[in-house]
Amino acid sequence: MVSLTRKRRFLRSIFLLFAVIALSSSAQAQSTDASIIGPEITISALASDEWSPDIAYNSVHNEYLVVWENVWPGGHKDIYAQRLSGDGRLLSWFAVATNTNKQMNPSVAYDPIHDRYLVVFAYDYYGNDSDWDINGRFIPWDGPDPSLVDFGICTWDSNQRRPAVAFAYTEEEFLVTWTNAPAGQPTYISARRVFAGGGFPPGDGFTVSSGPENRDYQDVAYNLARNEYLVTWDVESAGDSLNIAGVRLNAMGQPLLGGDPYAIGEFTIAGWPDSEERPAVAACFTADQYMVAWQSDVGTGGTDYAIYARYLDGEAHPGSVHLISNTPAPQLYVDISCDFLGKKYFLAWQDKYVGGEYGIWGRFALPNTTLGPEFEVVGPRHQADREFPAVAGGKAGFLAAWEHDRDGGTNKDLHGRLLAYLMYLPAIVK
Repeated sequence: MVSLTRKRRFLRSIFLLFAVIALSSSAQAQSTDASIIGPEITISALASDEWSPDIAYNSVHNEYLVVWENVWPGGHKDIYAQRLSGDGRLLSWFAVATNTNKQMNPSVAYDPIHDRYLVVFAYDYYGNDSDWDINGRFIPWDGPDPSLVDFGICTWDSNQRRPAVAFAYTEEEFLVTWTNAPAGQPTYISARRVFAGGGFPPGDGFTVSSGPENRDYQDVAYNLARNEYLVTWDVESAGDSLNIAGVRLNAMGQPLLGGDPYAIGEFTIAGWPDSEERPAVAACFTADQYMVAWQSDVGTGGTDYAIYARYLDGEAHPGSVHLISNTPAPQLYVDISCDFLGKKYFLAWQDKYVGGEYGIWGRFALPNTTLGPEFEVVGPRHQADREFPAVAGGKAGFLAAWEHDRDGGTNKDLHGRLLAYLMYLPAIVK
């Protein structure tokens, strides 16, 4: 049962927000004690079900791009996008793909050098669900350019799914990762570099991790401090449980040292007897650090889940593990981002309430391992869930978006909120 105290939102006045943020911009080691939650935003409410949001922050124009998967009556799927200003105003929206077969599982990253996005997604190549490829499209900051059409990133004769993308500023390129699901074989993780100006290095990608066990739900983050990536995923272990693994890659996609024990290539991030699943990863470059979050069944055999996270330094040595949230009801599908300044993390997940519906909760974290309190981002309504959050960090805070069951209706929309953090400074006694 979720306590009444935990239901309270940590609202503060706008005056205090700006006063404290201004003071805290030069402070180094304060604790994160509260949050400011902006008004709820209806990002999309089409005559479809909107699924699987992802978000990128545009640092040049101080706006966000939210992408998602539409499921239309009749079952057709495609990818749409909505621009939002840094203060939450809706700007233009548009369809992403130029090909007409089904698309799903979008992910997006922003390139400030060319001032455009790369949106990647799974594409139904033959139109009959027999061969899903990974496609992408470059989208200028203010909307699609008809001359920039979809292109294949992975077109192998097998199924690829759930791509994730990160932009490497130093190299001026993207790294796209995905899960391969060949028929009758274990799933495994692959990746391909995409030049920001278009095109690829030689080859058609590379294997990140494979083996006799299934690997899935990969994610990727870029660390500007080192011009490197961390890729994470979950992998089957003994007793039908799952562990969290990762690999540190240089800008060329080559495995580097990491883990504990320190070794080149794949290493374990969370490997306890519980089932640790669906990792999300972010990098705060000013601290030369990663944070990996996941859901754990906490020994319940899948009947309950809690959210955990672990800090890793820039060389991918796993550090301290932190319980982010745990109640007697499941908490699932965590996402994580670092703000544009590289100083603070924000985590969001879906949390089951006593009535059976899900709402969205969140928590701020600092690179020094200080955690702010949990708070409710949005609560559910009777028989109406808020699920599958996505987050992205900007210059002044974060944008969270989620799948939003339409109150009193049957459609699933997309809603969101801007979130900022308060930093309480030590009192000065005179």
